[in-house]
Amino acid sequence: MAGFYERRKSKAAIWCLRLAVIAVPFFILTIFMHRSASITTPQAFWLIAFGISILLASLVFGLRASIDLWEKGYQGGRATVNGIVLSVLLLIPFGIQLSNALQYPQLSDVTTDVLSPPVYLSPVGADKVDEPKTEFDDLSARQIVSFYPELVSRRYNAPQERVASSALAILQQWDWKVTTSKNLPVIEVETEKPEGSEEELAGAVEPETNPNEVLEDMIIQTEAKSFLMKLPSYQVIRLSSSDNTTLVDMRSASFWGKHDFGTNAKNISQFLDALDLSLAGLAGEI
Repeated sequence: MAGFYERRKSKAAIWCLRLAVIAVPFFILTIFMHRSASITTPQAFWLIAFGISILLASLVFGLRASIDLWEKGYQGGRATVNGIVLSVLLLIPFGIQLSNALQYPQLSDVTTDVLSPPVYLSPVGADKVDEPKTEFDDLSARQIVSFYPELVSRRYNAPQERVASSALAILQQWDWKVTTSKNLPVIEVETEKPEGSEEELAGAVEPETNPNEVLEDMIIQTEAKSFLMKLPSYQVIRLSSSDNTTLVDMRSASFWGKHDFGTNAKNISQFLDALDLSLAGLAGEI
């Protein structure tokens, strides 16, 4: 009677897939708890680090399972492949962040004007007691200029009110919360006047303006949150009037770590690009 050899199942292959599958609900639960403010940001980062260690352990088991399959002929090829592929896919976002950490300097506060940066009107941060610096040291200023050359001031051939209106429209569209402001005009929505009204018969009377008048800077302070983890960052936009033009400077900072992985610079560049598009034909760099 002929016999046959029964192939053993690789325990490493089983654990490779098992750990990869466990990591999926683990990350989902961590993100949900942070978004609902059930855990703090440092706690969320520690949990994410633990989740990454789970995925790395899954890859180690996958490597061991591959050796067992090749040398000993064990079963578990499908589980090994599925576990390795799932672990690699879950690790890709963290790999991108690691690349950003190596590419960009260790900064969490950037601006378009390193010599005279916009100043926050009120305390920011999770506990509302953080005090962003009013000026940048020489090293930080050089790093901002060197690594983020796209962060430059914008000058528009338009009055402050026009630029402020476009900026507020963008903030509302992006769901960036305006926390406080200074010297902003009251922007009213235009409505149609009924025919024959006294205003129409009398004609519109525009207030007199002095072109040589020096206007105070308009300041807009906002709070934005990342899409997935809802990590907060804080922006301040400064609109300065000069010679019938408006100079726009912006600053963005975060307080959940010493490294922002380039997110604050991205916030500024995307906002200024959107403002350029809104004020097409009026923008210029200085």
